[in-house]
Amino acid sequence: MTKWTQDKDGQGEANAPLIAEPPPETAAERDRLKEINAELLAALEALMWRFEADDADPHSSTDDAPDIQQARAAIAKARGEG
Repeated sequence: MTKWTQDKDGQGEANAPLIAEPPPETAAERDRLKEINAELLAALEALMWRFEADDADPHSSTDDAPDIQQARAAIAKARGEG
């Protein structure tokens, strides 16, 4: 167990077990959020695919639009690429 260097009121020792091993509901919440993130990523990827398929004009400036760049960055981050 980690020894706390500044534990004047004993709070660090009291919290150490909570930090070392999160309660089961924390793991369940993490898994629930992972599932939601996967669904959101799939939906965003589908929208981007449709956007790119519909945006066949090579002279279109929508590729540089901030919301498109933000969507691409979010997809890369969710995939662990950015």
